[in-house]
Amino acid sequence: MTRQDRAITIVELITHAMAAIDGGEQAEQLVCGTLAKASGAESGVLIGLDVGHRLHVHASWPDQRRAGVLAEVALHGGRHPEGHLHLAQHPVLGEIVTIGPDLEQHQNHEQARVLALARRGGFSPDAHALFAEATAPLLLLMPHVAEACLRAQHARSAADAAAALNLTAREVEVLQLLSEGLLARTIAARLGLSPRTVHKHLSNVYSKLGVHDRLVAVSIARAQGLIAA
Repeated sequence: MTRQDRAITIVELITHAMAAIDGGEQAEQLVCGTLAKASGAESGVLIGLDVGHRLHVHASWPDQRRAGVLAEVALHGGRHPEGHLHLAQHPVLGEIVTIGPDLEQHQNHEQARVLALARRGGFSPDAHALFAEATAPLLLLMPHVAEACLRAQHARSAADAAAALNLTAREVEVLQLLSEGLLARTIAARLGLSPRTVHKHLSNVYSKLGVHDRLVAVSIARAQGLIAA
């Protein structure tokens, strides 16, 4: 792999990742798989910490068989103080390369990500060159990838919660605007509806949530993940 080939790989990775973000696809899986295949890795994971600071595997390649072990090594394997690229050896997985910040010291746990790749026979000089050249672009790209995946996850959770409560998309939309302090007539103008229709939607929302007060309805909706906090 020449320097030009490596540059093309990195540019294509960024281009495809941004397209995946715009299309609502799994950009984290794309990043993990692309770097793994380009470097000749036998396994790869993209990890982060959840709100409880617990390890979470956001993507794995080619499957989940070694994801847990590789993720643990990536989380607790330490970092070089001078950078975000770290090399380590594992008795089973072989050479492990991690790219990213120290998750346990990172201020924004929800968006911080670390990519870890492993190869039993060790990575080639070309692969090491690819890692070195891809580190800076990846550090810039990953927060955007993580944010997009979090938005998609929240949207799926909200849709599941709405379905469980038999709320329509329009009722959730009205509820979101209600939580922002808008009155029924303002919600009607915002959505291009009549105030009477908005009141009907609100009546349905209160009935389905089993409440009679807008503040209680908003509180329940936020607790269920139906609307943004």
